[in-house]
Amino acid sequence: MKLIRFRQYIKRNPFIVIMGIFVILFFARLDFFDKPSKPIAHPLPKVTVTAMTAKPVITSIQLNGHTAEARRVTLKAKTGGRVLSLLALKGQKVNAGQDLILLDPEDRPARLEEAHAKFHQRSLEFKANTKLEAKAVMSQNALAASTAEYESAKSALANIVQEIADTRIKAPFKSIFEETFVEVGDVVNTGDKIATVIELDPLKVICDISEKDISRIKLEAEAQVTLTSLEEKQLTTRVIYIAKAADPKTRTYRVEMQTSNPDMIISAGLTARINFPTHKTIGYMISPSTISLRDDGTVGVKTVENGKVVFYPVQIVEANPEGLLITGLPDHMALITTGADFVIDGQEVVAIQEPLKIPEKTT
Repeated sequence: MKLIRFRQYIKRNPFIVIMGIFVILFFARLDFFDKPSKPIAHPLPKVTVTAMTAKPVITSIQLNGHTAEARRVTLKAKTGGRVLSLLALKGQKVNAGQDLILLDPEDRPARLEEAHAKFHQRSLEFKANTKLEAKAVMSQNALAASTAEYESAKSALANIVQEIADTRIKAPFKSIFEETFVEVGDVVNTGDKIATVIELDPLKVICDISEKDISRIKLEAEAQVTLTSLEEKQLTTRVIYIAKAADPKTRTYRVEMQTSNPDMIISAGLTARINFPTHKTIGYMISPSTISLRDDGTVGVKTVENGKVVFYPVQIVEANPEGLLITGLPDHMALITTGADFVIDGQEVVAIQEPLKIPEKTT
């Protein structure tokens, strides 16, 4: 009913209706231009940062190696004979000069008595002939012959004394009686292997180092050694040898260190982790996850300064289980630890403080 009346009104008053439409459109147009649209606000990205201060750190080289004996000597028979007894047990600690193996002396004691008698006789003859030659009773040729017989008897006596001494195989130095090649009753000849002894005090630690790091190691330098099989036992060693020629197969250089081993309680052949401190520097120890890569390939980290992201190129000095040691940064920084991949250099961000979880390596 209302719609019919509205249509009738439009037919009777078309001019008024048209004017009303124009008025509405006019004010609607003014409202569109007078009230500019509000820009859509975008929230700033959030990143997590950790406040850090540069500290003195020690660069080092981490290597794997093993313990070794200072000396390994194979004892050989200096005379032949039958093994009479073993005077030490394998694995036993022995002192320098201690008897290890005894050979049967056989007829040597009798030969020693004979050599003593001949030497005594030749000694008396030599003294008598010397007095006669001085009185011109004996010729010089006769004295020379007497002298030769005296020296021969003296040499024979010394030889049999040494031969008897050689029937007792002795330890050449304080060591471990590591291995024996004979048993009681065996017959050995001169030059046959008898036993092996090893010296474990001092103890050696041996490793191989690459050619890029060999220049960082110096003689007499200290190295920290950890023995994993002995409940992480720590040793302080000293570099005593650096090879001048690389192994042709591995292109690495042999390095030997030495340390005391009282009572020789540390065995040879144990796995060792070796830490060579090289030099001190000022830098940061950070997690590898905080490293960023710029579009041009530059390696660095992202920090926040005055609410904006700042990219710093860095130098990675070394990598170890504790993290990355880097230099080339200011003394203080707010390192982005989370969200660095989603922001760029110069971008405004909201920084949220968080403590760093990677422990710093300090002196």
